[in-house]
Amino acid sequence: MRGGGKASENALDWRSMLPPDLILHNGKIITLDATSRLAQAIAVRAGLIASVGEDAPLLKTAAPTTRCIDLKGYSVLPGFFDAHPHADREGLKARGGIPIAGLHSVAAIVDVVKRAAQTIPAGEWIVLMPMGEPPHEYISRPEQLTDGRFPTRHDLDAVAPDHAVYIRAVWGWWSHRPFPSVANSLALRRAGVTRDTPAPHNVDIVKDARGEPTGVFLERNFGPVLEYTLFRDLPRFKYADRLDSVRLGAQAYAAAGTTSLYEGHGLTPTVIRAYRENAERGALPLRMHAPISMPSAAFDDKRLLDLFYHYAGVAGGRGRGDDILRVEGINLGGHADSTVAEIIAAGYPYDQWAGHFYQAMTPARFVKLGIEAARLGLRVNCVVSRDLEYALSAYEAIDKEVPIRDRRWVVIHVNQASDAQIRRMKALGVIATVVPGFLWMAGDRYGLDRLGEEGIPIRRMLDGGVPVALSTDGVPYSMLWTAWEAIARWDDDGQRRLGESRLTREEALRMAIQSGHRLTWNEDRFGSLEVGKVADLVVLAEDPLSCELDRLKDIRVDRTFLGGREVFVRR
Repeated sequence: MRGGGKASENALDWRSMLPPDLILHNGKIITLDATSRLAQAIAVRAGLIASVGEDAPLLKTAAPTTRCIDLKGYSVLPGFFDAHPHADREGLKARGGIPIAGLHSVAAIVDVVKRAAQTIPAGEWIVLMPMGEPPHEYISRPEQLTDGRFPTRHDLDAVAPDHAVYIRAVWGWWSHRPFPSVANSLALRRAGVTRDTPAPHNVDIVKDARGEPTGVFLERNFGPVLEYTLFRDLPRFKYADRLDSVRLGAQAYAAAGTTSLYEGHGLTPTVIRAYRENAERGALPLRMHAPISMPSAAFDDKRLLDLFYHYAGVAGGRGRGDDILRVEGINLGGHADSTVAEIIAAGYPYDQWAGHFYQAMTPARFVKLGIEAARLGLRVNCVVSRDLEYALSAYEAIDKEVPIRDRRWVVIHVNQASDAQIRRMKALGVIATVVPGFLWMAGDRYGLDRLGEEGIPIRRMLDGGVPVALSTDGVPYSMLWTAWEAIARWDDDGQRRLGESRLTREEALRMAIQSGHRLTWNEDRFGSLEVGKVADLVVLAEDPLSCELDRLKDIRVDRTFLGGREVFVRR
C-alpha cells in the first residue's frame, strides 16, 4: 500500500529505527541501479531493502534477532523476471503420466510398462510421459533410441495386453518435430483406429508393410491434436492436476532464482483458480501477473464480447489482486493454424498441456474485438511469432478508435522486425517479449536459421527505444540460460552462432531482471537493489558479470528470497 500524510511518514520513520531482519554480507551485491553500483552487503527489513553497502557498517546494525548470512563471496542480484514462463506446464510434467525420462532403448521403456501393468488393474489406462528428457533431449527421431526405432504396439502388447497403453507426445514447443506417440492394440481399438482410419490434420499414422497401424503416430502440429481427435478417450488432466502443477512449477522456478512471472500467453480461468488457491495456502514462492486467455476459437463474437464485459470488472485497468497474484488484461488474436484452432476449440474448455486457449483469427476480427477490449480498458497481449505485422497493423487501427499508446500493450515472441516496424512499435508504446531459446532449435522455429542475425533482433529493438523483456517459454526455465542465449545466439541445430548479439552481460541481465517489471507497472518497486525497493533476491554461486560466458548458463542458484523471505535454499 502507498500511504500519505504525516502519520504515514512517522510510521515509516519509526520502522526505519528497527534492526534489520536479514543481512547478507561478504559477497558481491550487483544492484543493477542506475549507476551499476557494486557492494559487499545488503540488509532487509519488513520485506524491503533497508541498506546496501560495505560489510562493517551494515553488520553493526544487526540485533540478536537479525539473521546474518555469510555469502562467502557469492553474488546477489534482484530476482529474475520471466515474461513468458508457463510455470504450470512445467509442474504438469509430474502429473502427465509415468516418467520415462532418460530411457533410450525400447526394452527399457517396455520394462516400465511391464511394471506398471503389475499394479494397475486390467482394463485401465497406462499413460507414460513422452520419450526423452527435458529441456532439449526429447525423442523426435527413431535413431535417438539405441534400437534405431520407436516402440510399437506389439512391444507394448507383449507386457500389457489387457491395458490400454499410451506414450504421450510432447507439447509442441518442447522438441523438434515430428512429435511421436505410441499406442498399444487395446488403445487403438478404443480409439477406433484401423488401417482405414484417416489421419488427423498434420498427423501421420505409421503403418507396417501390410498397411496395418504400428501404434506409432507422428504429429507436426505445435498445438498437438491427437488427444482432441483419435484419443479423446485418454484420461484428461483434472483440476487436482492443475492445482498441483502450479505448486510444483512455482517451486521449480523459484529454485532457478525467478521471483516474478508474467504469463503474456494468458491463462485459462481454471489455471488462474489454481494459482489463487495456491496463493491462499501460502504455496506460491513467487509473483504471478497474468492476463486471461480468450477462447476466441470456441466462441463467436457475441459470446466473446460478453466475456470482455464481465472480465473488465476484474482484469480491466491495472487489474485486481496483490503482489503475489494479479489478473490484468487479456490475451487475444493470433495468426496460428486455423484448422488446429478449430479442432482444439471443439474440445473447449479442455486445455491439455497448454494452460491457455488456442487462438487464430483474421486481422479484421482482431481489430473489431481489440477495439471493444480497448474501450473496456482491457490491455491486449498478442502472440506474433509468425507475423509481427499482423499485430502492429491491428494495434494501429485500434489506436485510431481508442488510444492505446499509454497502456503498454504487449507483442509476444517477436522473432523478426524491420527498422520501420520498430519505429511503429515505439510510437505505439508497446512492450516486446522475446524467447532467445528459440535460437537453440532455430531449424525448427519459424525459419530463424534462415534469418540468421536478423532473427530475434534484440539489439535493434533496444536501440529503437522499444522495451524488451526476456522469457523462457519454459524450455529451459532458467533465466540465466536465457540471458546467456540472448548473448551467445547459439543454434544447436546448425552448430553455429546466428550473428553477433552486440549485447553486454549487464544488458542481458537487466532484460532478465528489470524489463519485465514494466509489464506489471512495477518498475519503481522491483528490479534493482536499492533502499526502499522490495527485497526479491537471488544468490548465485558465481559472478554473472565476470565469469566465462559459457559458465553463465550453468551458474548454480544458492538461495532465493521473496520480499526478504527465503523461499529456496540449495541443500
